[in-house]
Amino acid sequence: MLIRILKNSFLKRPKPVLLVLLSIVMGSAVATAFLGISGELSHKMALELRSYGANIVLEPAAGEAGALRSDDLPKIKTIFWKHNIVGFAPYLFGQVDFASAAGRQRGVVAGTWFGRPLQVPGEPDSIQGVKVTAPWWDLNGRWPETPDEAVIGAALAKRLKVGPGFDITAVAGGKSRTFRIVGVATTGGFEEEQLFAPLAEVQTLLNKPGQLSRVLVSALTVPMDDFGRKDPSLMTREEYEKWYCTAYVTSVAKGVEEVMGGSRAKPIWQIASAEGALLKKLESLMLLLTVLALFSAACAVSSSLMASMAKRSPEIALMKTMGADRFQIAAIFLGETLVISLLGGLLGYLAGDRLAVVISHTVFDSTVTSPLWLFPTAIGAALAVALAGSAAPLKRALAVEPVRVLKG
Repeated sequence: MLIRILKNSFLKRPKPVLLVLLSIVMGSAVATAFLGISGELSHKMALELRSYGANIVLEPAAGEAGALRSDDLPKIKTIFWKHNIVGFAPYLFGQVDFASAAGRQRGVVAGTWFGRPLQVPGEPDSIQGVKVTAPWWDLNGRWPETPDEAVIGAALAKRLKVGPGFDITAVAGGKSRTFRIVGVATTGGFEEEQLFAPLAEVQTLLNKPGQLSRVLVSALTVPMDDFGRKDPSLMTREEYEKWYCTAYVTSVAKGVEEVMGGSRAKPIWQIASAEGALLKKLESLMLLLTVLALFSAACAVSSSLMASMAKRSPEIALMKTMGADRFQIAAIFLGETLVISLLGGLLGYLAGDRLAVVISHTVFDSTVTSPLWLFPTAIGAALAVALAGSAAPLKRALAVEPVRVLKG
């Protein structure tokens, strides 16, 4: 009997049913799309934030000058969070005398990698260096490609009156090395007072073979919370394992520190904190948009059902007169809602999945694959929207008084 009543209800009221179905489909589709791209969006934003610079600095441990070794650098790509390491750049700093056509001045030379291929057994080849960790540098010219080429900071270039195409000689400890300037870097920071040359050449010039002053590491991390800020030395074994297996900037720094002998790794908190706060706000925004989409859909469902209930008051009054109780009437209307919501959830999931692909391709120029948990979530969201939207209309239906309605 119930199935026949539901069938007749759908066939005799196609327009109200379609309006309710459309509302559920739209709400479920938007929610599915937002949830589908939320993980992709967070990942893409984290990658974009990496353009702000490295978030971990690796320096020699106290009292161990020269402890950082360039031979240990490939080990950084072997830690537990190796796939989260976007890139790293080693540096060796030294005071030298610069000689150019404009004269001789004291300054800082920095040996580094600009874009060096790195091969690690069992891992795909990657490019490491300044081009990866500092993409925000404004370079007038190009990056060095040969051992005798260098990049000079804008302030130092102005003082020495040199630019791309000029030669500059660095003198230290009785040794000298001439570099051809191929680029002028504008960073707005202390880098503008330095000359950047290939690491091996500067190690030879400063007579510090294999030594490093610091390593800047750029890593994808999750926002910090109270647990992530806890001192690892005060954690239990279970807490330490959980902390170590979570991509906090502190746990990634710990992993890098373990493989680089004689080192001390520290998060660059200005960058790490800003990134964490921004990612948290982004997640909150996506959740808010999802809730608003579902709330709007519930309001649309409620409006459609209220209008339908007003027209079906005589039908409800007649059922009550024939002996139908509140449970039976509620079962009929909730059954209609359940069928519509299941169909709407399915269609909403399919539409939302396509919408997520379109958004990801348009905004990020990439594809996205919906996680498996999204399908039951879409069905559950459709049920929640339908039940929330039918609460007020159902209450109105149960309050119908047969005498007043049938009397007209």
